[in-house]
Parts: sequence; C-alpha cells; structure tokens
Amino acid sequence: AAANLMLKVFINGKLQSYTPPAMLRAGTVYVPLRAGAQSLGLHVDWNAELKAAQVCSDTGCVLIREQEGINLNGSLLLPLRKMGEVTGAKFVWDGPRKSVFVKQ
Repeated sequence: AAANLMLKVFINGKLQSYTPPAMLRAGTVYVPLRAGAQSLGLHVDWNAELKAAQVCSDTGCVLIREQEGINLNGSLLLPLRKMGEVTGAKFVWDGPRKSVFVKQ
C-alpha cells in the first residue's frame, strides 16, 4: 500500500481542520466527504444504490463514486479536486510545506 502523507488544506486562506485529516496518496489529495464538501460550501447527498456521493454547489453537481475514495476507519475520504471542480475552485500545491491552497 502507498504511504499516506498528512497535509494541510487552506480554503480561501483559512486552514481547515478535518477529522480524519486530509491526506495525499499517489498524487491525489483526499479529504473527508462531508467536512470537505462543507468547507467548500457544497451540499452532499449519499446515493446508497450507486454507492456514490452527489456533491452539489448552487450551479451544478458532481457524482463521486465510493471506489474513487479511501475508506478510513468508517470515514470516506474523496478527492478534493473532484469536489472543488463543481465550484470552479483553483488549486495550488505547495510541496515543501505539504499544503494545498484552494481559491474559490
């Protein structure tokens, strides 16, 4: 299994505090589904039949399947970029500081 690197996520300059924390795996930043969506101002509906999260902004929705994420002790972590795309957010990775900056 690939190592998980814990990292910091800043949204519009504000450090986010997620439980479980955001992590980097194989070049993708994952955040907990509900807390991550809420920090981006998104609404989440879980579709049990599809095993997918429908993540919506005021302007549109994206469907993120459970298998695209990481299940960690019962919490589902999903790709931050995929969640943020529905808001048109911009992402900047800062490797030395192990941080990702999101601008909406």
